[in-house]
Amino acid sequence: MCIRDSIYCVKRNHKQFKKINKQIGEIMKSKDSEVQSGCSYLAVRLLSRAKFDSSNRQLKKVLKLYQLIFLGISCCIGSGAYSMVGVAAQKAGPGIIFSFITVGLLCFFTCFPYLEFASKVPSAGFSYTFVYTTCGELLGYVTGHLLHFSAIVSAAICARCSSAYVASFLGMFDVVVPLWLYDWNVLGCRVCLLGALFVLGLVLLLLSGMKQSTTFNSFISCTNIGTLLFAIVVGYFYIGAEENYADFFPFGIKGIFTGMGLTFFTFFGFEALTCFSEEALDPERDMPISLIATLVIAIFVNGGTALIMTGMAPLAIMDNNQSLLAVFKYRCAKWMGAVISFGSIAGLTGCHLACLLCQPRTMYSMACDGLLPNFFKHINPKTQIPDYSLILVGVITILITLFMDVELAGTVVSLCGLLISSWVDLAVIVARYESDSDTSRNVNMGCAIFFCLTFAFGFATYHGISYIIPIMCLALIVLIFVYIQKQEQTNVPEMFPCPCVPLVPLIGAGSMILMSSFVSVHSWIIMLLYIIFGIATYFAYGYWQSNLNPKNREKADITMYSPEGSLKEKLNGTDDIELKNVNAVN
Repeated sequence: MCIRDSIYCVKRNHKQFKKINKQIGEIMKSKDSEVQSGCSYLAVRLLSRAKFDSSNRQLKKVLKLYQLIFLGISCCIGSGAYSMVGVAAQKAGPGIIFSFITVGLLCFFTCFPYLEFASKVPSAGFSYTFVYTTCGELLGYVTGHLLHFSAIVSAAICARCSSAYVASFLGMFDVVVPLWLYDWNVLGCRVCLLGALFVLGLVLLLLSGMKQSTTFNSFISCTNIGTLLFAIVVGYFYIGAEENYADFFPFGIKGIFTGMGLTFFTFFGFEALTCFSEEALDPERDMPISLIATLVIAIFVNGGTALIMTGMAPLAIMDNNQSLLAVFKYRCAKWMGAVISFGSIAGLTGCHLACLLCQPRTMYSMACDGLLPNFFKHINPKTQIPDYSLILVGVITILITLFMDVELAGTVVSLCGLLISSWVDLAVIVARYESDSDTSRNVNMGCAIFFCLTFAFGFATYHGISYIIPIMCLALIVLIFVYIQKQEQTNVPEMFPCPCVPLVPLIGAGSMILMSSFVSVHSWIIMLLYIIFGIATYFAYGYWQSNLNPKNREKADITMYSPEGSLKEKLNGTDDIELKNVNAVN
């Protein structure tokens, strides 16, 4: 009897234990599901993107084809031909002409993705909008954040350099500019009052309207190009071919590749032309023509200047920041000094103007998407420009020009441009294979892995790390290309599609990533800290105020990614987001 009762108690306790254990399992499963759902929602929000809608944009379409070309010249051809050509020639000799041609061709690989986006998404946000509508809200915000830094610091650099060139130019006519006006040492800080006045003058000009701004830009662009063409023609008669072209490749192939890294920055900024696609009268036709024309002009002018300079004087003469001026002085053509100095001022002013034009429009686009306060999307009813954004950009640029030695940030600016260009190149691939299938997810992951592998390949090669790492990286890169190449493209645009996808964008992205891997670790640390600051501002404001937040938009077309798939949803008011292929909480 006792044994039977004992067995009964054990069975009853065992059933109760199984029941309790089942209840605990259900509770844990429910908690796991809640955690999984929360993580999935966060991933969906960070990777969500909205279709570009031009109906809520208020910028006036006023730009003609020739105005776009002149804006492209201002963006692309600044002071590089006057100074950087000589610095690059020190590394490659007369063979620097091949560095220019090669870099120009590589820029074309990046140009085609920008052309596809500019004709498909004519937005003032250019790189920001291209990445935002393709790769998601978070990466789009980071892209816009980097554009803020690069444009404002570039404008400040141009303002400081312009003040020094003006002082040098006036000195040729015995007009002495006081040192305190452009290089005033105050408690160890180099204050540049003249540069701040330049910024103020250009901001006032831009506030007057796009018509006045583009008219002035056309004048200074013609002055800049005319000066360089005149220097090429005059310099042709001073070439000493036998003495200076005798050793055309003094540093071999290595010198050509080293020169490529330096000459890239003379082309830097050509992609900013797409910022004006929203204001172009016919963006589908004019943007591709103007962008290609800008690159062709840049290759011809920069390459021709380099070829003439290396034929006029020995390389040692060009070892300064005013190399074009130095070679004419070497040939006793001092009368060209005033012409070249005036042309360099025009080139710097054009670059400065382009930076101040682009950045307020990027802020305007981000504000239209809810990622910045509504303050930034205010449009002046008379001039049809984002005036509040322009004033704020002008104030920040004046402060940086006054008190900061912005030349130290030049490398970081270039690094930002390289990364943004590579992201746009990869975004074309993401857009071409966009679908609700696993293939789209795999292609996206392949692009991310391609970025990491290409950087590792360049870093290991540049720093002489074991040859095994570059070989492994290269083999995996080839496998990624083969996989993407075999997939079917589901979203090919009708107007100006990028040719040979994924080959062309991968070459463009790869070249940009490789050049970024050669940048110093110090510059990378500064840029990464700035990106972390940008992500913090995103979660402090943009994440909550974004148009993609269901609480902030009555209806939005959103493409969202979950850990196990993708979907397109219509969000209505504050309705919960329904996730497919994810264990959501009932």
